[in-house]
Amino acid sequence: MTNKKSTKNDEFEIQLSEEDLKLKSNLELLAERVQDKDTEIQKQSLISIRDIIKTATGSMTSIPKPLKFLMPHYQTLKTHFATMTNKANEDLFADVLSCLAMTNSDPNARETLHFKMVSNIKEIGTWGHEYIKHLSGELAAEWEIRKEKKEQVKDLEELTHQLVRFNMKHNQEPDVCDLLLETEQLELIVPYCDENNYGRVCNYLIASSQFLPEPEDSQTLLIVYKIFTYMKKWAHSLRIAIKLNDMKLIEEVFESCKDNLEKKQLCFLMGRQLIAVETEDEELEEIMNNSKISEYFHTLIDDLELNEPRTVEEIYKLGDEERRQRLEKNVDSAKQNLATTFVNAFVHAGFGNDTIMVEDGNRWLHRNKEHGKMSAAASLGMILLWDVDDGLSQIDKFLYSKDDNIKAGALLSSGMINVGVRSECDPVMALISDYLDPDDDEDDEEEEENEGEKEKKNVTPKMKTGGAIALGMAYAGSAREDIFDLLSIVIEDPDLPIETVAQACLSLGMVYVGTGESQCTSLILKTFYELSEEALNDTNIRYMALGMGLINLGLQEKIEMTLEAVEAIPKPAGDYVAMTLETCAYAGTGNVLKIQKILHTIIKDLEREKIEVEKREEERKKQENEGTYEKESEENRKKRIEKKDKEREFLSVGVIGLALIGFSEEIGSEMMLRQMNHLLQYGLSPVRRAVPLALGLLCMSNPSILVIETLSRLSHDNDSAVAHAAILAMGLVGAGTTNARIGQLLRQLAQYYAKEPNHLFLVRISQGLLYLGKGTLALSPFYSDGFLLHRVAVGGIMAVLYSALDMKQTILGSLHYNLYWLVSAIFPKMLLTVDENLERIKSSVRVGQAVDVVGQAGQPRTITGFQTHDSPVLLGFGERAELSVKEYIPLSPVLEGIVILKKNENFKNKNEKKKKK
Repeated sequence: MTNKKSTKNDEFEIQLSEEDLKLKSNLELLAERVQDKDTEIQKQSLISIRDIIKTATGSMTSIPKPLKFLMPHYQTLKTHFATMTNKANEDLFADVLSCLAMTNSDPNARETLHFKMVSNIKEIGTWGHEYIKHLSGELAAEWEIRKEKKEQVKDLEELTHQLVRFNMKHNQEPDVCDLLLETEQLELIVPYCDENNYGRVCNYLIASSQFLPEPEDSQTLLIVYKIFTYMKKWAHSLRIAIKLNDMKLIEEVFESCKDNLEKKQLCFLMGRQLIAVETEDEELEEIMNNSKISEYFHTLIDDLELNEPRTVEEIYKLGDEERRQRLEKNVDSAKQNLATTFVNAFVHAGFGNDTIMVEDGNRWLHRNKEHGKMSAAASLGMILLWDVDDGLSQIDKFLYSKDDNIKAGALLSSGMINVGVRSECDPVMALISDYLDPDDDEDDEEEEENEGEKEKKNVTPKMKTGGAIALGMAYAGSAREDIFDLLSIVIEDPDLPIETVAQACLSLGMVYVGTGESQCTSLILKTFYELSEEALNDTNIRYMALGMGLINLGLQEKIEMTLEAVEAIPKPAGDYVAMTLETCAYAGTGNVLKIQKILHTIIKDLEREKIEVEKREEERKKQENEGTYEKESEENRKKRIEKKDKEREFLSVGVIGLALIGFSEEIGSEMMLRQMNHLLQYGLSPVRRAVPLALGLLCMSNPSILVIETLSRLSHDNDSAVAHAAILAMGLVGAGTTNARIGQLLRQLAQYYAKEPNHLFLVRISQGLLYLGKGTLALSPFYSDGFLLHRVAVGGIMAVLYSALDMKQTILGSLHYNLYWLVSAIFPKMLLTVDENLERIKSSVRVGQAVDVVGQAGQPRTITGFQTHDSPVLLGFGERAELSVKEYIPLSPVLEGIVILKKNENFKNKNEKKKKK
């Protein structure tokens, strides 16, 4: 062995150049002299070694040669240092050993840190950036060990300050953030931030927070908030405050900002999230109330020349032959007319004009039957979306109809018009309160002399249903007590059908979304306890469960007490409510433990099913041997399967919950897409039926090619429930995108399912969603560059997805009006730039695919493959905009929605420069 080693060393020396051999022998001599008893010789040797190492160079694949040549001498030098009696050169010796330990010592020994702590030399940048990184890593490891042993870390804190100071000075912001995150001292970074580095620091911390557990993620974002506030970047601070869902921080930002123009931009941001802060400035209040959203939207459609209404035939893209066949077959069924109603509403949402409802709605209303009239009347609200002034006057005529369904639709329509828009006169509250509060009704009937008014106030359960939904839509996220009082009257009324009570519970959830209001949760729980066994098995129970889930949206572990109370609800309803509550509580958190728990529940039920199948097979064989076997009738088999599916319905909620928990960031979404493929292959019927809907939630208004092809395959599934869900999910994935591939697939499905009314109905709904707002609107609950989650939008989308879990009794039955809950998620996908007086201003804008530049040095491009347009412009999923000319300064950190531009005083036009020359 010795001979082999010496041979290898000889070969190594032969390969060295003369210069390297000279360096090697010189270092060996210096290593011997370091051990000399003469302190002066020792000192000069250490200085020489230090200088040689400092001037040496390395590469990504090799370490510097001085460190390589000193490797054999490291243990000898370390031993000599420990036995030194003369301490004259101890600091310099320890500093050199600290550097040599990078390549020689055991990583777990953390000797680089040890020798640095022994040395009193404060300068840490002597050995370069690689040494600093190594030292930081060892310091973080030592910190963790000491914390576990509960030892003091004061000496480490001093070194941490030095490392932070050095790294921030040398633009190593990510290294600073990593070190402070590991040592739990992130607040140290705030005073080191300045105009040049705060952006890189905050971007890195925001990106890191997505991968941190609760409560570390919130604490990290709070530090980001402090940095932005320290730098007086109020719009950035507000985004973080909204992300944290902290009203105190939101109010603090608003009060701290003294610039009136910046305050206007803050109000636009708050209005997008439906947040209202008290202010005496009427203009600011008007912006927060979204009073001009309809006006801004019409500016966009005027600029894009999309005002001309489209016929249903144009949307379906029917050829002459298909039109002729439709006329011959007289396909004027109630189902087809209902589909046309929804498609017309989705395509013309917010436009204020169409081809069937606005001009002569009465004629179209009477082409629908019974419950179809409710959706037909309500469709006017979506067409007149956000137009509060003119919209309500157009709906008023339907409130005097003798048909209860039309009245209910008109009430629902009034709520839709006011979605996201607040008004001082509170028109929806004034209108609906007369219908939901019986005490007011009696007083009104005594006072009113007009017979038409009496007719108008003859309230039926259907009208109360429409009124309750209208309140949920119009006042979503407001958490107003007077709305609670009105809805509680409906919820506590024992004479009302479960349908009306359930919709009132869902509306209550929308109004108090994400607040965790215990009074609301208790009210819904009390209602559950009082329901009969028959009512607990009703399909409307899903809306009550969702209402409770929305109240606790995003509250995470705070729902533990509520979960215990839910255990008292009889199964299977109890399991359904518990799963809904748990998945909603962790919405958008990406919590891996919750995802694993839900997957375990799904797999456990699959294993239980396998055991039951084996038992049945054994029982059958036993009966065959005994001669007592009777084949199970088809009817009994269907009843048994339906009963099992009902018991396992909560698994469907779990599948949608997986998507809801993991859809907040890109990696989580990709992982969930993989899981969905596994569930499709191995899952039970309730699980498979929910997978297409989960895919729709993961890729809302984001037509991913892989997802589109998967849904296209599932749309031909043997299980009609899976096919129904896949068809609807295709509409959700392509909502507002006018994607050509989805459009082609839906036209093919329309021909394939021409004789299947239910399938065809859903194909038409998806076509309407695909051309939502003629391509100007989107359903994605994420905005502000995908950073912020709109809780009200999540509520509206979840209401439709929960309806789709039992399509036959809801969307394909009499509860199709639940499709209108999507209006809560609808918003223009536009960038509109305005000047200091909030007047539209044309500005040159680059629009391209967003690029992740977190942790990159310098000022890299944030978009790629861009095109230049004049605002207003449309922004697709994953697209980002930036100003192409520095003539204006945007007051919003993200160019989305309404952005105020301030004139850049330092900008000089090229033409002006030429004139001066």
